[in-house]
Amino acid sequence: MIPNYNNKNNNNNNNNNNNNNNNNNNNNNNNNNNNNNNNNNNNNNNNNNNNNNKVAIIGFGPAGICSTKSAIENGLKPTVFEMSSDLGGVWSKSNGKVWDNLSTNVTRYTMSFSDFLNEEPNEEPYNDNENTMYPHHSSIIKYLNKYVNHFNLNKYVKFNSKVIKVEKVYLTNGNFKLKLTWKSNTNNNKEKEEEENGINDLEANVTSEIFDFLIVCTGVFLEPQICELYEKELKQFTGKIIHSQDYKNNDGLSGKRVVVLGSSISACEISTEVSNVTSKCYHVGHEVHYVYSKHLPDNNNRLAPLDCVIYQRRDAYERQDLPKEEFIKIKNQMNKLYCPKQDFNKYPNSTIAISPESKTLGLVISSKYVNQVDNGSINVFCGNQYSISSSNGKSVTFSNCKGESNIVEDIDEIIICNGYRTDLSFFEKSILDVLDYKPLETKRPILLYRNTFAKDLKNIGFASFFRGLFFCEMELMTRWMCLVFAGKRPYPNYYQYKNGIKDRNFKINPDNVPQYLIAGSTTHCDLVALEIGVLPDFEKIKKSDPKLYDLLWNGHFTPSTYRLVGPGSKPKLARELIEKVNNYYNIYINKINK
Repeated sequence: MIPNYNNKNNNNNNNNNNNNNNNNNNNNNNNNNNNNNNNNNNNNNNNNNNNNNKVAIIGFGPAGICSTKSAIENGLKPTVFEMSSDLGGVWSKSNGKVWDNLSTNVTRYTMSFSDFLNEEPNEEPYNDNENTMYPHHSSIIKYLNKYVNHFNLNKYVKFNSKVIKVEKVYLTNGNFKLKLTWKSNTNNNKEKEEEENGINDLEANVTSEIFDFLIVCTGVFLEPQICELYEKELKQFTGKIIHSQDYKNNDGLSGKRVVVLGSSISACEISTEVSNVTSKCYHVGHEVHYVYSKHLPDNNNRLAPLDCVIYQRRDAYERQDLPKEEFIKIKNQMNKLYCPKQDFNKYPNSTIAISPESKTLGLVISSKYVNQVDNGSINVFCGNQYSISSSNGKSVTFSNCKGESNIVEDIDEIIICNGYRTDLSFFEKSILDVLDYKPLETKRPILLYRNTFAKDLKNIGFASFFRGLFFCEMELMTRWMCLVFAGKRPYPNYYQYKNGIKDRNFKINPDNVPQYLIAGSTTHCDLVALEIGVLPDFEKIKKSDPKLYDLLWNGHFTPSTYRLVGPGSKPKLARELIEKVNNYYNIYINKINK
């Protein structure tokens, strides 16, 4: 039975506020009605004016890549500014944020765009090796390069070009365009040396140009998070201290005593890797998360990729429609099923068991971390705001909010995995003020409607300014932006904006922020797809094409769902890819359960 939520989504006269069912007024309903004629004035007068179609894109990682393609699809003229010498963003090895053995924590099919599948025909799906389904970071770069070459996107990119300023240029009608100033440098190492030595020749290789629109794709993983521990608690530490950005492998750590500081995925994965060779590995973190393996039991009690279990559309909607108390109950049951070693009732003395009163904020994905904790390779001090409270020589003290302290001696190295932050310092102050920009808030540095649009900045869009797992989330956002910029979809009105964001100051406690602010990637993708008219009518498909419906509703999540209908649709290709991905998953599941 399709929940009412889905029935509403696919009614042509529906409201577009299934997440906010209190917003059922005509203003919001009009925004997503195909017969709407009242919001066109919100489009910043973009209606197919060939003189107003220049769009600047900052960054050429996954978000910048699909932004470029979306711009072309909608008749816009993109110019991409990438400050490094290659594509890929955080996935690029030259970017410095990946370690040697880093692999994805969702499958290659989830790490696909909607009309170009991430596949290696000679390797999958007949190989039951986890690394085939969850590929190495170099495989992601290979896929992105194939995508860029297939759609001929490189010609729009200015590599080694760092945007240093974005300013409003006002027009006589009160609207504004955007003046971008960037610095070109073919030797990034030289530029870094100059900055470190206080040399900053803004006149050299500096260019400016006026653009009609801007898509910012720099994301939330641009700069290592500032760590006050360097100046305070670790001031007296005489061992080595590095940020996770500088960790590449466990070479040189054999037999050493290492502390890994942090609570999220990178801290767990790096702890797992270094603990294979260290004499002691201590994992210290403010929070304790549920640790999900990359393979989980499905509804038939067979192991399946995490994506197939967590992101199936039917289950995602059923969970979403539950009353809050019932949802929490189901969530707790899932955590006990998928993370049995963290069940406090069964393992009260485990250092990773989560007690009923714990306010755990999310999950991490790691297939080997729990085993390394179990066999004693990792000593865990996480939860209850555990952190490093002091140091002296190579002695380090961990303390928590309960007043408990632990001293460890002879520590050789500390790896700080406290994450990254964004950097929007290139914007002029008036733009930063509208964004309510708070650079130190790593989870939500700016306020956006659907993580995409800012109020009163109708010609600026943001992609990848959220912590999500799907490539197609970014892709849907960029398709939406470009449709708006091309005058094919209305810009969100103020009522939508006001009710579509959570006020940072009142709704989010900065000391208790969830790891992922988007509750569910499947339903979030569907909401954005609904906004732009590419969400299939599941009820209609159920009647007209039961086989396709079964794949979409009961099968495995597939980005190609969003190419079946609406702007940019490719229904024949979409169906082919939906069937192929479901078949690949099923073959893989059969293989790993033999």
